[in-house]
Amino acid sequence: MSRYGRVVLAVGSLLVAAGCGHTETHQAMLRAPEQPTGRTVELYMAEQPLPARPFYEIALVQAVGFGNEAHPEDVARALTEKAGRLGCDAVLRTFIDQGYSRAHATGVCVKWLGPGPAAPSPVLPPDRGANPSPPKVRPAPAPRIEPLPSAGPGQGGGR
Repeated sequence: MSRYGRVVLAVGSLLVAAGCGHTETHQAMLRAPEQPTGRTVELYMAEQPLPARPFYEIALVQAVGFGNEAHPEDVARALTEKAGRLGCDAVLRTFIDQGYSRAHATGVCVKWLGPGPAAPSPVLPPDRGANPSPPKVRPAPAPRIEPLPSAGPGQGGGR
């Protein structure tokens, strides 16, 4: 392959790579990981109340998505997959932050101490039905025509 062909191939590879994205996951272990259970890992956001089940913490987990994987769904999926590999049953206190070309998620990976109730089903806001009727609109004020100060007495400008 000629030198020109190698340069074109290298530039083309860089352009293709620039449009792609990837996700990185990290953990800070608080105790030894458990065996993966194969069950779906539950995800509790920071604003949600903690579950009413006893648990112990295994690790702090983090996921960072770049490029076309910089979406909340991508980092949430990566976070729960990482937690599943560490043997966790849930990720609590999850916080997701999204930027222009990067998304970041963190949470606490936990293991349930015993059986308990399943996670509550998601609660959606109540349906408000049809949109309310728009408010009454006042008519726009009409401009009042003022006479020019240079107009004479018979032309509306004199006194």
